[in-house]
Amino acid sequence: MRKSFLGLVYASIVLCFCQCQNPDFDRNLHFRQGVLDLTEITFKEDTAIDLEGEWELYFGEFHYPPFHGKKELTGYLAIPNSWQNEEYGGIELPRTGKVTLRAFIHINKQTVGQELRIYIPDIATSYRFFANGVLIGGQGKPGINQFDDTPRIKSKYYTLIPDDEVIELVFHIANYENNFGGFWGTPILGNKYALDREKMFSNARELFLLGALSLIGLYHFGLFFYKRKEKSIFYFAIFCVLLGIRLAFTGERYVLELFPKFHWPTAFRIEFASYYFAVPTFLLFIHSLFPEESKAKHVRRALIVSCLFALTLFLPISVFTILLYGFQILAFVIIGYVIHINLKAVINSRPNSKLFLIGLLILAFSVSFDILKHSLNSRGIGLTPYALLCFIFIQSLILSSRIANAFVRAEELAESLKISNESLLAVTENLEQIVSERTYQLNFSLNRIKKDLLLAKKIQQKILPEDGIKFDPLKIHLYFQPQDEVGGDFYDIFELDNGTVRFFVADATGHGIQAALYTMAIKSEYEAIKRFITKTDDLMNHLNQKIQNKFSGLKIVFSGFLLDIDTKTKTVYYSSAGHPNQIFQSVGNQIILNRTGNIIGLKKDQPYTQKQFQIMEGDRILLFTDGMLEQKNEAREEFGMDRIQKILSDFQNKESERVLAELVIQLFLFQGKEEQEDDQTMVLIEWEKNDSNQNLI
Repeated sequence: MRKSFLGLVYASIVLCFCQCQNPDFDRNLHFRQGVLDLTEITFKEDTAIDLEGEWELYFGEFHYPPFHGKKELTGYLAIPNSWQNEEYGGIELPRTGKVTLRAFIHINKQTVGQELRIYIPDIATSYRFFANGVLIGGQGKPGINQFDDTPRIKSKYYTLIPDDEVIELVFHIANYENNFGGFWGTPILGNKYALDREKMFSNARELFLLGALSLIGLYHFGLFFYKRKEKSIFYFAIFCVLLGIRLAFTGERYVLELFPKFHWPTAFRIEFASYYFAVPTFLLFIHSLFPEESKAKHVRRALIVSCLFALTLFLPISVFTILLYGFQILAFVIIGYVIHINLKAVINSRPNSKLFLIGLLILAFSVSFDILKHSLNSRGIGLTPYALLCFIFIQSLILSSRIANAFVRAEELAESLKISNESLLAVTENLEQIVSERTYQLNFSLNRIKKDLLLAKKIQQKILPEDGIKFDPLKIHLYFQPQDEVGGDFYDIFELDNGTVRFFVADATGHGIQAALYTMAIKSEYEAIKRFITKTDDLMNHLNQKIQNKFSGLKIVFSGFLLDIDTKTKTVYYSSAGHPNQIFQSVGNQIILNRTGNIIGLKKDQPYTQKQFQIMEGDRILLFTDGMLEQKNEAREEFGMDRIQKILSDFQNKESERVLAELVIQLFLFQGKEEQEDDQTMVLIEWEKNDSNQNLI
């Protein structure tokens, strides 16, 4: 037992050490007056650079790159410090406000064009990030005042492909709520493999801890269900769940990954609430274990004070983040009192008190260390979860001594089960019974496969936009019919910030489950870049590069059609990657939208071009996949482009809903008794006519 415990402690220390130390990260380079010289650095597969040091600080303004004219420099800010209480020119900067941070990185020629990764840690409380004048990404919406600001704190990894030997990094950061504005950690620039590996390890570590805490909490809830007199089990289960909640809302903040639209102020309050309730819950746990060594009145006082701090979460964020320091003092007092209780239990020779003290000291040290780290504005996952694993192991040993009788009963049941199994073996010697059982198992497996396919179909339908979506003045109608339960067609519709509505239709090779999995990969890569690349041909080029780099071994190829409608200028831009010709219908006229490049995934560096045309009121655009064109009837004739064009012409003066319905009806009549041969997708877009213009006519 002692060797097992020491081994677990050693493993936890190694995990903590690996978390804090990474030999691949070069920490000897620093910005000096906004400049970092990396010309001597070659970004190999294990290269990553901390972007810390002196960055240019422009307080109170958002300057957009490239900077034109003379900008008044406030001073230099040592990243990752906050600008709060920094003094420049005899003036101390306030905790709130908006700033522009700028820095230049000099790289060598070999690094130009190389795909790099940049890790942006938590930034309070909103930011956007430019590299060489191009908007890379951001969190929240930094505003010029607190009413225009949308806060959101979350770390993220971005792709950065430098096109020059000088990389200009510009951050717009706004903070009107938190106690520390700006960077909560050090940004990192490195080789894509180095940072992808670091991201993978970080995600695996936190997800492992989150899963362990959740399972342990549920396990102890189950124990409490059968041993309700043991209140210590109940408090320990709640403590594990609270730590799991805190882990989900801190570090990589997986809740915001699962629910991107989760209300951020609520998430921030949940993070604090888990901390405020975890500390007194742990005190209740100790009190239930050693009631004679602890005093109930002290426990009640700690609970009351903790609840008062929890009530402060209803106050503005700018207030309760300052009050956190008061609770940290209370947490230190409670930790000291818990150790005092355990020492008294050891002196009084309470059962398992010495073993418990060892785990408690490890946990107390870790919690204290993390609180000190938080006070110094050093964020991220700390030692507490690892120490908790050691503590849980010790707690399991203690609980095992209390339920020893259950093992005796389990042995008796095992002997009884052995007898039952011998009887069952004699029965199963009958061949007919074996066949019946096997048939049942096969039917069960078949039903499970059908249920899984039905679930996959529902999931695929959920990730696709629903019919009836509308972006004024565009009226949009959708039709999606996979050949099997799931399909290889994918489409996406969303509005860019500049008033442009972006449509994307893709058709992966094949159909069924394989094609559906391909569409998940396509969606993942497209979602990562669709908001940040303006031109359609640039997006197609970048998407092709990403598919080639990540999925070249899987031979994923697909056709795609990307179309942007600028509702302000009435201009349509499109690029087609080997997709079937699409149709633009104006008054009495049809224009075929031809391909502008090869299908995606064939080879790297494929050229794509962008075409444009004007759109007027009443005009329509039909986007579809080849499943419409290639559907055959009983005579093995294809539905074809001519039939689609004729239907659009014949029903030009009908409502757009009627046009799409007629296309579907005619396709079904043409198909007859023949099987559907491929996935079928249609997106009909109409620029609605102005009612006032119709009245004039």
